[in-house]
Amino acid sequence: MGRRRAFVRSIRRAGPFTRVFGSTVGMGLALAASSAWGQTPPTESKEGKDDVSLPGVDVRGQRNQFKIEEPSLYKLPDPIKDTPQSITVLPEQVLEERALFTLRDAVRTVPGISLAAGEAGGRQGDNLTLRGFPAGNDIFIDGVRDLGQYGRDTFNLESVEVLKGPSSVMFGRGSTGGVINQVSKTPKLTPFYELSGTVGSGPQGRLAVDVNQPIGGSGALRLNLMGFKGETPGRDYVEQQRLGAAPSFGIGLNGPTRLIVSYFYFNDDNVPDYGFPYLRGGPAPVRHENFYGFPNRDYEHDDVHIGTVRFEHDFNENVRLRNTLRLAMLDRGSLASVPAIVGTPGSDPLAAIQVSRTGIQRSQQDTSVINTTDLVAKFNTWMFKHTLVAGVEASRETSDVQRYTFTGVPNTSLINPDNFSNLSGMGRAKNFNGSSGATAVGVYAVDEMAITDQWKIMGGLRYDLFDADFRNRFAAQKLSRTDEALSPRAALVFLPTKEQTYYFSYGTSFNPSAEALVLALNNASTEPEKNETFELGAKWDLFNGALGIRTAVFRTYKNNARTTDPVLGVQVTEGRQRVQGFELEVVGQILRGWNVFLGYAYLDSRVLDSLDIQNNVPVEGKRLANVPEHSASLWTTYDITNQWQVGGGAVFVDKRYANTDNLNVVPSYVRGDVTVAYRPIKPLELRFNVINISDEKYFDAIHPSHVIPGNARTFLLTGTWRF
Repeated sequence: MGRRRAFVRSIRRAGPFTRVFGSTVGMGLALAASSAWGQTPPTESKEGKDDVSLPGVDVRGQRNQFKIEEPSLYKLPDPIKDTPQSITVLPEQVLEERALFTLRDAVRTVPGISLAAGEAGGRQGDNLTLRGFPAGNDIFIDGVRDLGQYGRDTFNLESVEVLKGPSSVMFGRGSTGGVINQVSKTPKLTPFYELSGTVGSGPQGRLAVDVNQPIGGSGALRLNLMGFKGETPGRDYVEQQRLGAAPSFGIGLNGPTRLIVSYFYFNDDNVPDYGFPYLRGGPAPVRHENFYGFPNRDYEHDDVHIGTVRFEHDFNENVRLRNTLRLAMLDRGSLASVPAIVGTPGSDPLAAIQVSRTGIQRSQQDTSVINTTDLVAKFNTWMFKHTLVAGVEASRETSDVQRYTFTGVPNTSLINPDNFSNLSGMGRAKNFNGSSGATAVGVYAVDEMAITDQWKIMGGLRYDLFDADFRNRFAAQKLSRTDEALSPRAALVFLPTKEQTYYFSYGTSFNPSAEALVLALNNASTEPEKNETFELGAKWDLFNGALGIRTAVFRTYKNNARTTDPVLGVQVTEGRQRVQGFELEVVGQILRGWNVFLGYAYLDSRVLDSLDIQNNVPVEGKRLANVPEHSASLWTTYDITNQWQVGGGAVFVDKRYANTDNLNVVPSYVRGDVTVAYRPIKPLELRFNVINISDEKYFDAIHPSHVIPGNARTFLLTGTWRF
């Protein structure tokens, strides 16, 4: 009965958009059916980043696209192999083969990234750590910061790029461990149409449409739609519903001046899952299906609107300019139950232990206006060749948040939670009402100079001004903070042959107190944290470039980490943290039809200096939270024939500590996945995926106070029609 009511509630909420979605799908299919199959449009000829489309050929239908040669970012003009930085790219082919439908699904397959659970009263949505440091504020779309705290879907993505190491010279504040860049689908001059449907255990179902229609000789219209509804395999009462639409239009796509206008809409309506409490040093030893919330009360709802205008002009083959203007708005509402052990159970039997789940209700409205201008210029001075990348970024961000707490919520049994308790005695009280805003301006320039055909040096500098104000109406507080920062970058690159690249790089980043648009009395006077990374790396191409190997050793210092003064009770920058490690990546084609995506990361994290004491434990000398020492990922597929493909892989994540006191430990796990695909006719592909084939009982996302179980064994059948 509870599930039925939750289903009806979600349909009512999304009803109008569901009808719009259905009618738009019909329009897209009608557009596809009316198009002439033999149409031969002009070929795109944009120099640098865009794929060249062959007339009448759907390049997306071809396999063997694991290895991506060029980054999408305008700010990175060199091929990935020659860029002195660790870059991992998850292409659309891998997203489809592995059935990676959300950004969290995608990044969990990248070694060095571990997922973090959200806070009911704090940061929510996609949370993660990258190379040992929180990166929830370091998610971008097409090189522009994506500020919303929501769970992202991959329906409108061509790839996901992970740039590792501090990158404030390119992206401004944040990026201590790196950044996640989502590469959007854009209009092309080659017509193609795709309809994809997935059904699976849970149960769950998904429908996606991708329509690209050339218009005239130089324009194109693209429309991506998505609808998903399902329950989480292996979890009681946890449900998700997602809807998305992403129309875009481009003109001048085969000329020197191009304009692309796009709009992105995303809606979700979920029953949030905050997992288990910790007990006696680890996740509570209960059934993985146990859910401690209230399906008829708890909810998570997001409405995301993102509009983007991108203008590009090639003055000549050596000078290019891009300007991107983005307006974004997020309306988020949530009420999540966060389980916590009542009292101090000691050696009490599990059946006698009680769990509280009072919950926190949150309403949040975020807006942002961001404009970035980037220039790439190639020129010579005397005998040296230069590639200069320079730009200006200006933004205004606002956030308005209200929070409520509850009283009179009944506790429940740890072993057998009651999800439909009588809540008639529950009371609600507001405990926060605040707003914040930040104005940011950044100016940067990075020059790469070729000394010889084999040696290059790179140097860059960025200036940032970050002015934030914060108002807590509930406590009658007004706080403000203005920070200025210089972020340098340098690298030495050696290219003995076209197949080999060796580099040493140095990069920095900074983290202001109001980085996430939140200030408090204890940090309003605290200077930004500053970070620096030293990285030594090598990249090789084998088999005429079909297979790429990347390896790197690195060390990152947070030289003035925030720590709480035990006397004054305010945050001071007297701490130090360090993460050092090693990475290996092998991507591409080993033999014809045999593709591989292999990665490994070793992370040694440590709190070097700190004044903090957590749970009566000094954290100095402890490991950082949510940083696995070892992590690895493998995905490989083999095309037996043009019709049959088989594949499989695994993800390994080492044990992690829930907090820097290192008292609660989340165990390591290995999760295996397999796939089989069959093409009975050229336009149709049928794909069967089994995710977590061994039904491993593991924990996926962690927080200092709770931990979320991973999904049980999942079966997915996807049919895709491309023409």
